Amino acid sequence: MYAYVIMAFDLSKISSLFTSEISKVQKRTVVGLDIGSSAIKIVQLNDTKGVPTLETYGELQLGPYENVEIGRTTHLPTGKQVEAFVDIMREASATATNIACAISYNSSFSTIISVATTDTEKIGTMIPVEAKKYVPVPLNEVTLDWFPVSAKSESKTTKVLLAAIHNDALKKYEAIIKGAGLQAQFTEVEIFSTIRSAIAQGDETVAIIDLGAGSTKLYLVHKGVVGKTHSVLMSGVELTNAISKTAGIDFRQAEERKRQDGLFARPDDTGVQKALTTVLERGLRELHKVMARYETDEGVQVSKVVLSGSGALLNGLSPYVSEMLSRPVTIADPFAKVAYPAFLEDTLKEAGPSFAVAVGTALRGLASE
Repeated sequence: MYAYVIMAFDLSKISSLFTSEISKVQKRTVVGLDIGSSAIKIVQLNDTKGVPTLETYGELQLGPYENVEIGRTTHLPTGKQVEAFVDIMREASATATNIACAISYNSSFSTIISVATTDTEKIGTMIPVEAKKYVPVPLNEVTLDWFPVSAKSESKTTKVLLAAIHNDALKKYEAIIKGAGLQAQFTEVEIFSTIRSAIAQGDETVAIIDLGAGSTKLYLVHKGVVGKTHSVLMSGVELTNAISKTAGIDFRQAEERKRQDGLFARPDDTGVQKALTTVLERGLRELHKVMARYETDEGVQVSKVVLSGSGALLNGLSPYVSEMLSRPVTIADPFAKVAYPAFLEDTLKEAGPSFAVAVGTALRGLASE
């Protein structure tokens, strides 16, 4: 087994960046935690005079904890996840004891429902009854959350965003944080963390495509509120397997080649490029249909697509997605929402898409302290 990869940066080690005045300020500090299927990421922010400020961040690949290659999805027991969490906190020199944790999309369910009242207090009493019609598991197995999206006085109805999180998932995340000797400040579904960090002020209707190791998620967001979600099996692992099969190389070599070349073909091998675009085309066509249906149903126009997640920086992906979806495409820049030294700008822009969830969760953690 080759060594696992850690990317970590500790701002506190560069003492020259801090004046004596700033160092005396009592800062509120929180870590945003994102446990993915192939990697764990943390972002530590502090509140310096009302400004969210980056202290440290880090990413740790989980494959070696299950004796599989870097880039593969994992199914680690809680004990191994605790070990990985402790390792990345140590390597990134993270010191916060309050942890804001994002829950995996796959451990949750969300949808927009219509409730026959505009009275907020009545909505609260009606949600459990209405939820039975939409949540695909018994309600005693989930924790419900909701908030109103819009109300129509003429029809006396309110659109409500309903979210349900599996209780077993909540218990597992809480056990990981407690096992590390830390305290869970709150948990939220990763959808909301991503929206918080990836959507820019003034964005009207945006599609966020989160490309992960195990799947790709689509979040359609109107005025900051998620209106539709969808998941497809298009994934980083599937792309690596396509390279491995076409080029006749093992998974580790294929993963390295994917990260180096992306969608760009080598002069002696165009077959790999075709294999990759075949995977992407299938998934993107499905997402295009979902977007078009949403636009028709809601009477809105998706103005742009934002790519986030570990797969967002695949070489050549942005123009390809733009062509497939016939819309402008940008790369998520979550660190733009926080303060950091100017010399880190290029590094953080490159790392940003992978940290959209962790940054978004940490931002909420600071706001709710």
